[in-house]
Amino acid sequence: MDCYNDRSSLFNALDSEGDFDLIFLDVDLGNENGIDIARELRREQRKSDIVFITSFSDYAVDSYDVEPLHYLLKSGNSSRLEDALNRFLAKNRPTKVRVKTTKGMIFIDLSNIMYFEIFSHDIVMHMKDGREEAFRGTLKNIEEALPPMSFVKPYRSYLVNLECISGISPHDIILNNDVRLPLSKSMYNKIQIIFMDYLGKKKMFL
Repeated sequence: MDCYNDRSSLFNALDSEGDFDLIFLDVDLGNENGIDIARELRREQRKSDIVFITSFSDYAVDSYDVEPLHYLLKSGNSSRLEDALNRFLAKNRPTKVRVKTTKGMIFIDLSNIMYFEIFSHDIVMHMKDGREEAFRGTLKNIEEALPPMSFVKPYRSYLVNLECISGISPHDIILNNDVRLPLSKSMYNKIQIIFMDYLGKKKMFL
């Protein structure tokens, strides 16, 4: 993480290194105003996400026109920072992953996948539109390639998209299309916690 004390040093860095993914911008910079700097970033069509940091809540309304990702009060607790980072990760979550198979590397579009299922060494991708696609590989390779907190493994033969879960019982996971997948007893409490955390973050981002 790099730190810049004024507008000039920030823009020099952007010009030399390219747009940053995320900028934490203090509203009060002495002789300069962080909101004005953010407006300049937007006028230059910089793609960086912006999180404002300040001691005063009065600036929140003024900052909306630059579409900040979040607004943090310096007196706030660490969970607010975690919320900002989670929001950034959710917004920038990859939609495709690269997975190693017996035929080489393939790219998988996650947006249409409900769950992965393995039969012997065959991976079957079950799609939201009802289609199925299969290839040779391992669930481990897929799991390692997936974005964090996007899929869960309720049973040794399945990887399930959290977005497609409608409910959880002690013995299975219920999907949006009413398909039920087995849930191991040892994973019940853990997956409940993961799913409730996912729903909480999803509600916060709406």
